[in-house]
Amino acid sequence: MTSDLRDTATETRLARGERPLPVLIAACLGLFTVFLQTTQTIGTLSAVQDDLHIAAADLVWVPSMYTLVVASCVLGAGALADRWGRRRVFLAGAAAMAAGGVVLVFAGSLAAVLAGQAVAGLGGALITPSSLALITHAVPDPRRRAGAIAAWAATSGLGLAIGPVTAGLALRWWTWHTAFWLNLVVAALGAAVALRHVEESRNPSQRLDWAGQSTAIGGLALMVFWLIDGGHHGYGSGRALAAGAAAVVLLAAFAAVELRRTAPMVDLRLMRDPSYGASLLLAAAVLFGFVGLSLLEVLWLQRVRGLTALEVGAQLLAEFGTFIAASVLAGVLVRRLGPRTLITAGLLLAAVGATLFACVDPGTTFGGYAAAFVVFGLGCGLANAPSTALAVSHVPRGREGEAGGTVNAARQIGAVLGTSVLGTLMTSRFDDRVRQVRDPRVAFTDAIGHASWVVVAVLLVGAGVSLASSLWSGRAAAVASWSAEES
Repeated sequence: MTSDLRDTATETRLARGERPLPVLIAACLGLFTVFLQTTQTIGTLSAVQDDLHIAAADLVWVPSMYTLVVASCVLGAGALADRWGRRRVFLAGAAAMAAGGVVLVFAGSLAAVLAGQAVAGLGGALITPSSLALITHAVPDPRRRAGAIAAWAATSGLGLAIGPVTAGLALRWWTWHTAFWLNLVVAALGAAVALRHVEESRNPSQRLDWAGQSTAIGGLALMVFWLIDGGHHGYGSGRALAAGAAAVVLLAAFAAVELRRTAPMVDLRLMRDPSYGASLLLAAAVLFGFVGLSLLEVLWLQRVRGLTALEVGAQLLAEFGTFIAASVLAGVLVRRLGPRTLITAGLLLAAVGATLFACVDPGTTFGGYAAAFVVFGLGCGLANAPSTALAVSHVPRGREGEAGGTVNAARQIGAVLGTSVLGTLMTSRFDDRVRQVRDPRVAFTDAIGHASWVVVAVLLVGAGVSLASSLWSGRAAAVASWSAEES
């Protein structure tokens, strides 16, 4: 076997008869597990807290640990996939995801749960960019690739939708541990398809950036610790100030390391293209809102409406089902309208849905908050896939794995900030309000609404960034056309 499997091997593999569909299936199965883990965890939170006697201040770490590891490791995973092989890294991710599931199935303490979440997070970090890179190499035509990426992104919505349902089924007939068996099965299926139908590809010239990876992991971890710990113990405390200062130092060191390298893990020079930089911000905004508001919705439905986990999962299908349908629709519309139009419209719709949810009260009926779920899911679904396609389209061929890692790192950073920031805001607000009102349901709803307005603000800012990027891109194209005519 030759040691140089270069990116030009795509055409060779297709000539040999490699079919894009099995590659897409393997990639989608892998991504399904990444997002299934997110909402499975959220759906089982109350049961995990009751079973393991976890304090409210520590509970935020259960979903945040997973997204934190994904966000911090996915950056290096993209470069790793390019350097060591996309299929190899994908298979390693599937194995790590399954291993994390095994730890969670047998977890009997908070430490074990966090360990399982961390291992699964490593799997998610490896799967996400490598699965996208598999698709971009199996589908070289840009127009067909946009549709394939849309289907891949829609799978994330399916994983998010199934998670609360499987959590509810597990809690109704068994225990919260059994919910995580599904990830083992799906990860094994994805690995089996990849072994059978996906050939290896890599870019041997890509170098691994250990200094950048270590500073990124440390900086992101300390930033999230600062957000969560400071929210409960005060941002002026010595521990919070130390964590915040260390996070700033490490993230600054990360930027310095990346700017000095000839082959960086994250090429910050690509940020000179406003469209690329905007795509990262928009990807983060979508997942900040979607995952963060999903956490608030689950907690409100359980604590205020008194629904079981299975009932919560069933009702959230209104949102997640719409998200899936909108993601598929986005794959068709992006070819006609372009990604920026869809992203802007999607973020505005999502902001409307989040506003509707922020206005609920303890007596709001299902019809009232279901409308919020549908509008919110529609908006996030329309904006999700185009942000990925927009980022990948602005990098040179052969660096798709790096771009996929970067955009998905931005997405997962948005997710971890969504759970940590909104969870912290909600619990802090509830602690204040419950002393002022007699009904804890009213206090909890007020706290949920308070955090939901932050989602609205983030989505509106994202829509503004998308619109500004679109206007700049159109103006730049007009200037380039005028310059060409003059010359």
